[in-house]
Amino acid sequence: MMTEDEQLEKLMKPEYISSLTRLIELVKKLDNMGFLDVISGILSDEDTMKTIFGLITSDDVLSLTTKSDSIMAMLKIISEQKNIKALSNLLEIITVMQGKGLLDPIMGILNDDESMGAVMGLISNDFTMNLIMNNKLILNSLGTLDLSVTPHYVNMIKAIENAIKNETVTPVGGMMGTLHAMKDEDTQKGLGIVFSILKSLGKTCSNEFNCAKNNFNFFFKFVYIFILQFKFLIYFKNIMFYSSVV
Repeated sequence: MMTEDEQLEKLMKPEYISSLTRLIELVKKLDNMGFLDVISGILSDEDTMKTIFGLITSDDVLSLTTKSDSIMAMLKIISEQKNIKALSNLLEIITVMQGKGLLDPIMGILNDDESMGAVMGLISNDFTMNLIMNNKLILNSLGTLDLSVTPHYVNMIKAIENAIKNETVTPVGGMMGTLHAMKDEDTQKGLGIVFSILKSLGKTCSNEFNCAKNNFNFFFKFVYIFILQFKFLIYFKNIMFYSSVV
């Protein structure tokens, strides 16, 4: 062990004098700023020192020392200007969501296994994957819809709903049954709408929309036969009417 004279002699060497001078200047600046008084007060307070040593020797702090490389890499990424701006915007969004009360239900969903299972099921099913794969085609097609006539779409769905859940639906069979059903004014209006839809469908169908020509022709042949039968029914109805008059 070195004596005091040996230690003093070592400190007086040229390679140590520069460092000692800088250290003294630093201590002087800290003293002028009042830091030394604060540090002295902390060092003289046993409770504060116990708290500090407890933090330093805690498992959490010790575990951070083993992850210093990862922490420094993360701090490097965060300190980039573009990331600072992005994080600032993200924190602002989170603050607004918290103020609007949106974070609580989101956290509730994230913490509920059943809800998260349902969400994952919606995301990972074949239908959703199909939507994602064809999103451009679907959005372009939906963009051609005239949303100003949405009430008509809703009315059509309501009409179908009422027809399906109506418990008094009477089956229509044969020519006479069809003729009898055609006496109803609402049925006549509905059939007119159906023919109008078929006409519009024929106009809009083209190779651009991948209409199957053979299948489409078969469909219209079926409709054509139906129209001929309908005309025959009207003709037959007129004959029966004139026969009854005569």
